[in-house]
Amino acid sequence: MRGRKKSEETRLAILRCAAEVFSERPYHEVLTDHISARLKIGKGTLYRYFASKEELYFASIVEGLQGMQEAINRVVRETGPLEQTIETLARTLIGYFWERRDFFVLLHRHEAKLDPGERAEWQKGREELVGTVAARLAAELGDVGVDTRLAVEMLFGMIRSVCLYRDEWATPEDSARLVRRMFLNGLSVEESRPAGRPAERRRAVAGKGR
Repeated sequence: MRGRKKSEETRLAILRCAAEVFSERPYHEVLTDHISARLKIGKGTLYRYFASKEELYFASIVEGLQGMQEAINRVVRETGPLEQTIETLARTLIGYFWERRDFFVLLHRHEAKLDPGERAEWQKGREELVGTVAARLAAELGDVGVDTRLAVEMLFGMIRSVCLYRDEWATPEDSARLVRRMFLNGLSVEESRPAGRPAERRRAVAGKGR
């Protein structure tokens, strides 16, 4: 017997509900029961649209990224110092992924398994974002022999590293400032360290060795 035809409206409702639930608690604490109960649908219906919790988690974030892309585009289109644009862009992305570290692990696991249409849409959105930021860099820097697309990929790599490896005392604001400084200026001893926490930690370690 053929199953009931899938509904795009139901799929979007599942994704929105999943995004809410995943934002309320750590990934490993979420059960598909939580999502189906909040939606008042059976788990069987949930699994008709998404084969696993991992697949649903990944899809909910991809859906969220599409909504966030316009906000990022607005940041890039704003007139103002490049330093401010880079920091605001970093803060926007870091803020979104601050409690979503699992996304980057699941991205590598599921990107190749996406439906061809979804994969193409994901790649198109990502390419548009990279191209928009690269164009802004090119306009600011002029003809200085910099591969701006590669530079943007490096910027996104720095943001990804912050999301994955940040310390427990870090904040999105301090992390965005660090990304901006490292991306535009590299290591600079002249610029003060955010909040002084690394220095405090070194003093504590030195004290124990006495």
